[in-house]
Amino acid sequence: MATIYLVAPTLAQGMKLDRANLERANSETTRGFSSAPLEDVRTMTVRDLDGLQPHREAWDRLAWESPQGLATMLPAWVEATFRYGLWPHWRWMCCFAYAGERLIGVMPVVITPHPILGHRRPLLRTYGKLTTSGDIALAPDCAAEALKALLKEVARQEPRHVGLDLQAVRQNSPIWSALRDGAAQHLVRSSACQGFSILDVSGSFESFIGNLKRMSSDLGRYHRKIEKRGKVRIETVNGPHARADFLPQFLALEAAGWKGRCGGAILNNPDSLAFHTALVENFAAEGRLAWHLIWVDDTLVGAQLALRCNRSLMLPKYTFNEDFAECRVGTLLTEAAFRDGFAQPELHELNPMSKAQAHTYWHLPEEKYIDVHLVRRAAVPMLFHLPRVWLRKAYWTHIRPRVPEAARKLYRQFKRRGGRKPKRAAEVQPTAKVNRKHTGQAVVLALFLAPFTAGAWSLMECGASEMECRAQSHSWPIARGMIRA
Repeated sequence: MATIYLVAPTLAQGMKLDRANLERANSETTRGFSSAPLEDVRTMTVRDLDGLQPHREAWDRLAWESPQGLATMLPAWVEATFRYGLWPHWRWMCCFAYAGERLIGVMPVVITPHPILGHRRPLLRTYGKLTTSGDIALAPDCAAEALKALLKEVARQEPRHVGLDLQAVRQNSPIWSALRDGAAQHLVRSSACQGFSILDVSGSFESFIGNLKRMSSDLGRYHRKIEKRGKVRIETVNGPHARADFLPQFLALEAAGWKGRCGGAILNNPDSLAFHTALVENFAAEGRLAWHLIWVDDTLVGAQLALRCNRSLMLPKYTFNEDFAECRVGTLLTEAAFRDGFAQPELHELNPMSKAQAHTYWHLPEEKYIDVHLVRRAAVPMLFHLPRVWLRKAYWTHIRPRVPEAARKLYRQFKRRGGRKPKRAAEVQPTAKVNRKHTGQAVVLALFLAPFTAGAWSLMECGASEMECRAQSHSWPIARGMIRA
């Protein structure tokens, strides 16, 4: 996977767009696409699910071939969002831009009340409450024309809106080249810059694992541990064989763990359950669903949900049985997903679309995703919406990087208090193993304290007159060295 760094680093530094960076972005993004004279662009807007069907095939093809490779741009994801991924007081519309008969841009829009101005001056966004990225599908060779037409269509449909937010726009998105000359009737600003893990799978798993210290031996140890618990079966189910009817087992396994205890499991949230059910059904119907599974005998101990978008495989959800925590099922599940990704030559990357602590164990690189805000050039948006964007930018640029690591650690501990955390290996070890561990600790402690105990008895027996002699003996430097160690 070739990561294309466009204008995003400049946006992360300040508020203004850099023309030179955008021109380079335009040349990189449009590489491999033919530039033909663009016909008059026409736009249309749909506000009901049935109205999406005539556009669905062209929309799916445009999103599938987009350089971002994000499953969140596919109609299978957006339709699930429109159905179940919005709050009750939110509305939606979907704008399409055509050049002749060719679809060149799609902008799903969620219409939300502004925090201060309410429904009278709505705030628009391109993502729902359960969507990680609000990036949109634009034809790379005419992204500027498509975005300009879409923004004009949005202004016609919602003339009183204060702005449009696009969350987590990827660095190789055609949006950056489309914003080279700004946006029609909008100020372009950025705020949050987040790093999401990514894995290039164009090589081999053996070469990847060979660059990680001790990883091979650790994985071997975890495999031996889980094999002691029963007959292990690791399988990957994808394409037409990946079925949506496996979802109840996945959800039951998730709800049985720490997410179920703290109320964060999908089964605890009816909206999340309806959304993920529709999402899995949509991707399964198109043959773009995959499951990575680990079984011990007939017990499911680990499951990973994966969604395909052309050369990229998104890994949005995984769960495991905490009773097998000492076997590091999560790590073995990740290994299975990585091996499968490297084994498929048509795949270029695995994209978790998140940044998890477990990713550091695998030394996964990060790619930047940046929030983009388009603020209307009018008095009311400038007074009531632009300051909010500035405050968000100030937080991500100046405040968040300066939060002490001790405070971050304390916050993470607070979030994981009580049952709000997965069980660790030490919490599920057999009693005999725990006793052996405690016995070993006692032996080490006794050996460490032995010189001090012997020295104390000697002092008591020899008295104060002999202390100077003892201080010059060889045993005391050894004890002092042990103290320093």
